[in-house]
Amino acid sequence: MKKKRMMLFLLLPLLCFAAFIAYCFVSAMAVSNKEYCLPQIKTYLKVYKPTFKEYGYILFSKDSIFQFSDKVDFVKINKSETSWVSFVFNPLEHNKIFVVDRFDNAIKINQVNYIIEKINREDTTFFEEHIVAGTHTYLLKPPYISISVEGYLQSVFFTDYHEEYSAKIKPIK
Repeated sequence: MKKKRMMLFLLLPLLCFAAFIAYCFVSAMAVSNKEYCLPQIKTYLKVYKPTFKEYGYILFSKDSIFQFSDKVDFVKINKSETSWVSFVFNPLEHNKIFVVDRFDNAIKINQVNYIIEKINREDTTFFEEHIVAGTHTYLLKPPYISISVEGYLQSVFFTDYHEEYSAKIKPIK
């Protein structure tokens, strides 16, 4: 009887620790995948971050139901504190996505239904240069809009040419 109590006493902390690890893993999975609706360009964006990996994916689709695979459009991005990738869209051309990768975090582009192309932040087709307090700043030109994904792929911001500041987007899932 004493042996059974001793075994139970030793197994209980181990079971609690295993339950805690399982809870952390499930919580990380639930928080790491977020979906956003972008009605301005009739597109859905999903941030998919595999647990315990140093990279994540930004997926694009016309449907709200899509899963990560090679049959979906995506940009693979390194997860880091300097992750800052913007996607520029022309609302009149729903099938083109332009990637602005300031810190060279985008490591793979998969094109299926969209044309995805890397551009430079100084590209005068999309941006116009302004000098503010001696610093060169590039602002979106009409009619372009921008979606930025920042900081370990945690935050998603929307900017259009009418606004000086970005607005954080709330996920739909």
